[in-house]
Amino acid sequence: MSSLLSTSLLKSLACLVHQPSLLAPTVLVGMLHWGLAENSLNQYYSAQYRPAMRCSDTLPSDTVTVVCRTLNPPPIFKECLIGWLENKPLEVIISTTEEFEPLLQKIKQEIHAEQPDFGSKIKIVVSVQGAREQLMTGVQHAKGDIIATTDNHIMWPKTYLAYMLPCFDDPRVGAAGPPIAILIPKERQNANEINMWEVAAMRMANRDAGAASSALALDVIAQWRWILPGTTCIYQAYILKGKACRKGYLSDTWNGIKLDVGEDTWLSRFILKQNLILATQRCDEVVVHRTVKRTAAFHDQVLRWERSTIQSYIRTILEVPQMFKHPFIVFKTIERLLKTPLLIVHLIAWIVSLIYYPGPTLVLLAYYMYYKYKSVKSFIAAYPYMAKYWWVVVLLDFSGLYINAVASCTLSNNAWDQDEGGRDAN
Repeated sequence: MSSLLSTSLLKSLACLVHQPSLLAPTVLVGMLHWGLAENSLNQYYSAQYRPAMRCSDTLPSDTVTVVCRTLNPPPIFKECLIGWLENKPLEVIISTTEEFEPLLQKIKQEIHAEQPDFGSKIKIVVSVQGAREQLMTGVQHAKGDIIATTDNHIMWPKTYLAYMLPCFDDPRVGAAGPPIAILIPKERQNANEINMWEVAAMRMANRDAGAASSALALDVIAQWRWILPGTTCIYQAYILKGKACRKGYLSDTWNGIKLDVGEDTWLSRFILKQNLILATQRCDEVVVHRTVKRTAAFHDQVLRWERSTIQSYIRTILEVPQMFKHPFIVFKTIERLLKTPLLIVHLIAWIVSLIYYPGPTLVLLAYYMYYKYKSVKSFIAAYPYMAKYWWVVVLLDFSGLYINAVASCTLSNNAWDQDEGGRDAN
């Protein structure tokens, strides 16, 4: 059998040498099968995923300190704050600057007047402006054994902490993250109000939810995640309170440039280097919702996320030896870093194949277009008020090359690295 395969492979290579025009369609067919195989693998392993379940040893919610950084809070902030308090944490610490402290004190007083038990749990601390400085200031004031971080526009369900805390029943878990969904206010869920940026954000979240099977598969195969999004997650407090964590976190640089945003990637790598696990908790009880930017600022935000992700993958290879514990982790890491070259090769293969073999290539193109049509149609059916922006959905699906290429070429440009202590969504 092995000799037969070797002979077949040699014949195929010889054919490519004598007919180089076959290389392009070979690449297309190879990538098609690569995608199908990966999809099957993801579905198989993600189906085996099971969330952590509560037991008698699960920590109670009153062992949790919630830490939120904010500058000028968005209109939804008070509602979010009440949602965090409804989870019955030990305390909620709001880390802000001197400029915005009076405004936050006013919100605290309003909540205290309405619900004294809630108001007494709110603590406002003043910090130097900056995402990292503000988080560390909040962490240093925290009394809980668990620290739950959250941005100022994140809506928690009442069951969030109760169903996230079981992750720590496993002592190897250093931090855990939930699924993050998009919140479109009801008054904007109509064709006359919704705009293209909200549609783009929803499609990206929808697409990422579909890609979640890949993350779950990796969790099942190797108990691995590269990054826990800083939007909201929970940490073992002793990790964040450690001197090594604080020092490294606040002095983080890229190519000599001090970083402020992208702090979630640093914390994720730090935890992985301690031989701890970044857990994935996937169940309806922990799904959180976030608002989205409604202007072109969404474009800059996506670029910032991509830059931070690329930086972190590179640094994971260089700084986190734990990634080499499983070949699948290594493969997926390298695959992610080669995203732009692979997309370019794929694009060139389409062009060359259309020139030399237009018939078969058009058939393959029709196959892809059919499934793309089904995907877009399914999205519009779920969000009919977004129908007039169907073209935004299509453009976003094909924006990967642009986003990744621009981010890759500007990794050392810190113009995008702004003090986002507020993490304002709008």
